[in-house]
Amino acid sequence: MRIEVLERGGVRIVECVDSIARTDDALGLVTACVENDAPRLLLTSRSLPAAFFDLHSKFAGEFLQKLQNYRIRFAGVFLPEQEYGERFSEFLSEAKRGRSFRAFTNRSDAEAWLASE
Repeated sequence: MRIEVLERGGVRIVECVDSIARTDDALGLVTACVENDAPRLLLTSRSLPAAFFDLHSKFAGEFLQKLQNYRIRFAGVFLPEQEYGERFSEFLSEAKRGRSFRAFTNRSDAEAWLASE
């Protein structure tokens, strides 16, 4: 899995620049975070599979839980113009206030949140 390591305000952040296909890809991202001494992760909606946006598939829940189990703080950048469906949009609204996972509509806000605390 291809990643990039960013540094914002002295904090290292791993960004996944590859497509995620399986929930177990979360473990590869955990490994990348540990290997790069970066307990923070940035994801964009472009790298997530369609199953992530279908809450009935349970992909999002399983994927995010794996990251939470390893105390990885992560931000997702979800394009506001993209149609996600009612249930996933409700999930995003709730995720805008999360402690370990937050949803954002722009990258700079996501990076700033990851670099804080």
